[in-house]
Amino acid sequence: MVGLRYVFAFGMPGSNLTVIYMLTAFIGQFVLIGVLPMLVLVVPVVIVIPDKRYVVPIGIVLAAIVLSLVVLDANIFAQYRYHLSRLTVEIFEPSTWVLTGIFLIIFLVLQTLLAVNIWQRVSRTKTYAGLWVGVVLVAVWVVGQSIHIWADATANSAVTSFNRFLPAYYPIKAKRRLAQLGWVDPKIVEQQRLLHQAGVSARSDAASSQLRYPINELRCTGSEPESPDVLFVLIDALRPDKISTETTPRIAKFAAESQNFLNHYSGGNSSRMGIFSLFYGLPSTYWQSFYELQREPLLMQQLRKSGYQVSAFSSVGFGSPAQIDRTVFSATQADALWAPDISELDKNGSITRQWVSWFAEQDADAMQPWFSFLYYDPGNAAAETATMQMNADGLEAKYASYMDGIKAVDRNVAVVLEELQVRHKKRDTLIIVASDHGYEFDELGLGYVGHASNFGEYQLRSTLLIDWPGKSPRLYSHRSAHQDLPGTLLADLLNCTNPLADVSSGGNLFSGTDWEWLIAGSYSSHAIIEPEQIVVTYPGGMIDLLGQDYRPASGRELNASRIEQALLEMRRFYQ
Repeated sequence: MVGLRYVFAFGMPGSNLTVIYMLTAFIGQFVLIGVLPMLVLVVPVVIVIPDKRYVVPIGIVLAAIVLSLVVLDANIFAQYRYHLSRLTVEIFEPSTWVLTGIFLIIFLVLQTLLAVNIWQRVSRTKTYAGLWVGVVLVAVWVVGQSIHIWADATANSAVTSFNRFLPAYYPIKAKRRLAQLGWVDPKIVEQQRLLHQAGVSARSDAASSQLRYPINELRCTGSEPESPDVLFVLIDALRPDKISTETTPRIAKFAAESQNFLNHYSGGNSSRMGIFSLFYGLPSTYWQSFYELQREPLLMQQLRKSGYQVSAFSSVGFGSPAQIDRTVFSATQADALWAPDISELDKNGSITRQWVSWFAEQDADAMQPWFSFLYYDPGNAAAETATMQMNADGLEAKYASYMDGIKAVDRNVAVVLEELQVRHKKRDTLIIVASDHGYEFDELGLGYVGHASNFGEYQLRSTLLIDWPGKSPRLYSHRSAHQDLPGTLLADLLNCTNPLADVSSGGNLFSGTDWEWLIAGSYSSHAIIEPEQIVVTYPGGMIDLLGQDYRPASGRELNASRIEQALLEMRRFYQ
């Protein structure tokens, strides 16, 4: 009954399959919430002390506590669209605890009455009715999970959009496995994605109205006739301090001729969340909703409205792990998305050759501007750098492999930039060279090597270089972030007059204003990053309060005001 608040928040489903999934997932999840604590805590007591006098009171107290937490979570979700965690506890007023205490007392009485009544019924009845109830509930759970597995694999956002409404809900995914078994045809999935683009896919009104993005309708005059083309080169895990004339001579030359943001941070320590923040300008906590609804970023939407031809080339493809086929490029036609053949060894070189071929076909005098995205992965180094093995043993070997990889990428970037210079067009080109996140080689001394494992500066510090026609080369030392880029492009390139708060969580890159805090995410956790401390929150609501050295420090306290600001930002773009 308490959980019905989540259903009401979701709204009325628009398809029969969504109705079935919503009911089965809802029942299955709340059965788990009620049963799992009993199995974990009460069953061991039953085994050790099979005495009603001890077992029943423990069950009553546990059930009352769980029910009180669900009430608390439902109230938080109704206000913030965010589930209960250690962070939300920090902003509670004393009255919240008083009210929760009252609910706990009420539920203790209720659970006592239920326990006495149910015990009497079970004692009098010697049938197997309870067993059948259990079988039915397990079947309901299996049906719900099965629908989700299929919906996730076939990009049915009307179904998967319900997921975030249930507390502690982590449904099963098996997209790759279904494809391997031949049960899901990738071509059919792509067709469904294209149907979604056309606006005729079956999705519920409730799902499509979850987001309020932008906050207010965009007001843009569009691009000017002389608007520049846009080349966006994204290099996976390129650390800004590893750019040098010796290692990456072409990128280093480009950096010297561009607007170079020296103190730039990603919105994530993984490709998925880093790219999300770079194109959407929002906290990573929104990623799941945009993925499930396949909603493209405002930047891509407005580029197309302004007449830009969009193309994208990725050496790692557009699916997992970044999933940009269902987010950033969800509304881009399939024939404009280029990926290397799986048989090619030099995948970075492959997309470079594809881009050069595509660029050669562009009419130098055409009036239509273009936006082209190139995604390089140093792990897909050229065949001649056979030593490039990102899974090499030992820190020195991993570092050498990383450096080999970015050297190889630099050669590809050189080819692309040279092609631009040779085939000079009447229209200028705005060139962005960026990385999705950083890469760590145990600089913190905690054993971390790679990315997606912590929120220290080495995994978050990122490259951002922009050659913007009409702007002089300059070094920017203020604290900037990926979240600043989409709003800057919408305002300064596409002439959108909305306040930046309407479209992103960031500011304008060229304002020179430091961010006071930002939200960075990974695949299953996120953190509030401040200049002097980091608050990391994990699944299940646990948190760490860490210093710049990524170690707990005595005397640090959570800032309730800052946490509330972060929670509101994670709620602001929901209805």
